[in-house]
Amino acid sequence: MKKAFPILFATAAMASGATVPSLEITATSTNLVVSEQMQVSLVLRLPPVPGAYVDAQAPFLNQRPPHFTCPFLEPDWKNGAIDRGDARTPLDQAQMPQRGRRSGPAFTLNKYVSDGIFSAMDDPFSMFEDMDPFSRMGPKPQLFPFTVAREKDKGWRFTMTAAPWRATAAGTVRLDPVTVKVPVIAGVRRERDRFNRAVDVPVFSNVVLRTRPFAITVSDPPAAGRPASWCGAIASNLTVTANLNAKVCTAGDPLTLTMEIAGAANTPSVHPPDFSTAMTGSVFRIDAASMKTETHGTTRRFTWRVRPVKTGTVEFPSLPVSYFDISTRKYATRNTDSIPIQVKAGAQAAIGAVDDQDGDSGEYPLPDGIDLDLRGARPLPLLPHLDLSLLLLIAPPLLFLAIRLAPPVRRRVTARNEAYRKARAFGVCRRALKSRNGAKREEAIRRFFAVRYGVNGAAVTAADAQRLMQHDYAEEDIALVVTNMQAHDARAYSSKTNAVALASLLLAGLCAVPAVASDRADFSYRRASSLAVRSAGETEFKTAAAAYLDCIDAGADNPALYQNLGACLLMAGDARGAKAAYSCAERRGGATDSTARGLQSAQARLKANPRAELPMTRVFFKPHVAWTLDIRLLCAAAAWAALWIAALLPAGAMRRILATACLMAFCAFAISSGVSIAEEHMDQEVLHGQR
Repeated sequence: MKKAFPILFATAAMASGATVPSLEITATSTNLVVSEQMQVSLVLRLPPVPGAYVDAQAPFLNQRPPHFTCPFLEPDWKNGAIDRGDARTPLDQAQMPQRGRRSGPAFTLNKYVSDGIFSAMDDPFSMFEDMDPFSRMGPKPQLFPFTVAREKDKGWRFTMTAAPWRATAAGTVRLDPVTVKVPVIAGVRRERDRFNRAVDVPVFSNVVLRTRPFAITVSDPPAAGRPASWCGAIASNLTVTANLNAKVCTAGDPLTLTMEIAGAANTPSVHPPDFSTAMTGSVFRIDAASMKTETHGTTRRFTWRVRPVKTGTVEFPSLPVSYFDISTRKYATRNTDSIPIQVKAGAQAAIGAVDDQDGDSGEYPLPDGIDLDLRGARPLPLLPHLDLSLLLLIAPPLLFLAIRLAPPVRRRVTARNEAYRKARAFGVCRRALKSRNGAKREEAIRRFFAVRYGVNGAAVTAADAQRLMQHDYAEEDIALVVTNMQAHDARAYSSKTNAVALASLLLAGLCAVPAVASDRADFSYRRASSLAVRSAGETEFKTAAAAYLDCIDAGADNPALYQNLGACLLMAGDARGAKAAYSCAERRGGATDSTARGLQSAQARLKANPRAELPMTRVFFKPHVAWTLDIRLLCAAAAWAALWIAALLPAGAMRRILATACLMAFCAFAISSGVSIAEEHMDQEVLHGQR
């Protein structure tokens, strides 16, 4: 009898009206929107065998499984509207059925083959199950699993699901038909095996199954009914949150607004919606040019800089964010929670007129508010440490020459002068004691004890004088000095109270004149700040800028004043003058967040680009803008002095290292200071044109 080889136990309809074998392509959806996901499955249905075999178990894996031809699972299959990913993703090797170890349905697919020559020989004795074992050597067709389930009509359903696909662009996707050749049982006959036993032997008939063409349509979200607050998100459940980095602030303080949009299927395409309607009438001003974007997984984060323009307990308004809901195929809207915040009156007043201006004022970055601190009226010279810097530049070379060229002369001159002073100290004192001026006599006695005995002359009493002079001078000389000291002590005690009162009167008189001048400067500064806060147009801002320029002409050279001047010039439309004013403020007070924002606002207008950034040199040479000019000049002088001090060290590696470091520091700070002085001259020329 001929041997019955193991094959797939497929079933066929044995009776009239039974289910016939079928093959179809199914998908979770055939009408998609861009960024929506879907799954595609191959479904093979085989009817049961009637009679005694109707309850037979699911077909088992054999050595010659049916073969599927599936074009859309080829590795090189592509379509512009669908991102399929890797075709092998659902065909995990770890899930593959292995002959001799696991039973279950399996099929070969397209031209996928195993990697090794003997990869199909998991069981060394499995080759003897074939009539021609050597014909199976070489690359083997790859086995792919299908899930099997018993349907309610007692038939079998075999399903293989591809990995999730994502729609990437609008269009139509056509999946070519899939074919499979399946051996179906056409009947059962009785035969006897080699041991003369009666057995049932299936009778097979090959059936070729073919699917119909399958089409998937991908479209963009509809334009009809799209709200103005749409953020471009496509999702089934979108979450939106917004918060401010502070709940208590002062008017004009920059706050950070953070909005997070999570759950979108197209996270990289999400953009911030239009908030113009929600912010109408609000006491907050959003700087649109300050927006920054971050992406963390399926979360899109947006940040803006906002400023409150009024004081009191206010609420940041609720912001609407709309998206296209995949489940309902309609647009939905999420609203953020309103945020209560307390705004206090502070030392900086916001420029309230910016909300009333139209044109490009809302698109370009805006400066900080007006600084109301009265310290802006105080004079602060550009180079307050100039005397010290010059001393550090000149003294080290002279000191080096003095130490190197004249040490013996210095020692001899010092010794001779010391001996000469001691020898003639009492003679000078004796001549001064003949004077009628008591202060002169007192000074002569103090100098005598300091020169002759090296003590503090002001602390020597009559008893101390007697003790110090008893071994060096005659009795009449000692008596002369002691008598004058006692007479001086008596006069000093009686006039002590009168001297204190006179000193207090003189100090009060000296302080009176600066106070008057300070009051006048404060009045001028307050007047200029009042004009700036109340300004609502270019003409009024020009008037406020002129008032600040008058304060500068009067001597109020201060970084806060220059910063306010820059804000007024910027609102008046003079971006070049505003840049010069903010630069002057940086050279006097160092770079701050306010000056950086002001310079960025001026730069944006000069470049006619709302997103223009400051030069990268501010990052590479940060001390040039972060440190004031007088500090950098003082550092250059200190490096110069340290260079000459290092030259006094013994020759060696340490001196070379220190000298090189000091020279490099001196050159860097000297160049930085020179550039700043040149820029100061040019900026003052620009501001001079405003006067």
